[in-house]
Amino acid sequence: MQGKIADFSIPDIFQLVSSQGKSGSLAISGDDRVTIFLFSGGRIVDVQPDRRESNSLLGTMLRDAGYLTDSELKRFLSSQGTGGKKIGEILVEKGKVSKEVLARYLVLQVKECLFDVLTFREGEYRFEGFAVHPPSWVGEPIRPDVLMMEGMQFLDEYPRFRGLFPPGDFRVARKKGERIDMYALSEEERILWKALDFSEDPDRVYRKACLTGFEGIKALAALLNRGLIDVSTTEPGDRADPGRKLREELAFRRRFDAVRMALWGAAVAAAAVWVYRGLLSPGVLRIFTEWVDFY
Repeated sequence: MQGKIADFSIPDIFQLVSSQGKSGSLAISGDDRVTIFLFSGGRIVDVQPDRRESNSLLGTMLRDAGYLTDSELKRFLSSQGTGGKKIGEILVEKGKVSKEVLARYLVLQVKECLFDVLTFREGEYRFEGFAVHPPSWVGEPIRPDVLMMEGMQFLDEYPRFRGLFPPGDFRVARKKGERIDMYALSEEERILWKALDFSEDPDRVYRKACLTGFEGIKALAALLNRGLIDVSTTEPGDRADPGRKLREELAFRRRFDAVRMALWGAAVAAAAVWVYRGLLSPGVLRIFTEWVDFY
């Protein structure tokens, strides 16, 4: 099954695969990107984003959420090439994330990839049928009809919520001194409110809260309307994330302490060698021998 998006819409494609209970891969291409959704029995169990869209890759998402550092992500990706394992499988084996956390971020990845392809106006689709075995950590497979309802809501409402904030990059922060009744907030607002401690970059806040960009901007707009957050524009070249700066500073301090301890250790060793050689010098031995003979 294949064709053009202009002739057969993406919602109709997903509905057809779901209603017929098909298993296999659905590749959707557009805007110079190819995204592949994996189905098992008509439900979505995994997604393979275009490699050129690094923000949609699972490792990048977990790094932005604070579960990995840049160096750890690079190391795990390099080990992925030798073993042929998926990054999620490696992270679970290494204890970096639990199966439950990984399952939540896999759902998030599927949602964001679907919302992205729904914006395509031109492109093609291709479905290939074959048996698909979901990873063991995947929870309940995603129903395409439910996901498509969220996607339609995204297309209708995202521009309105995004318009409440400055165009381009911006920062968000809790207002200081504000008292808040957590029970008055929705679940998404509570999750996002807690994640605001992590960063001022809204994209990283959404990642930390495990929310899509649509869910995140919607909750952020609600907090803005409640007067609980401050929003500021980002100057060109001022995209540095405060949370990342703090982690880099801590890493620098650890490296500095390690170098300092190494220098102290070298100094102590040199002093010990100097004392040892001094005590065993002929002059010192002669004085020590004469002192023993005297007494």
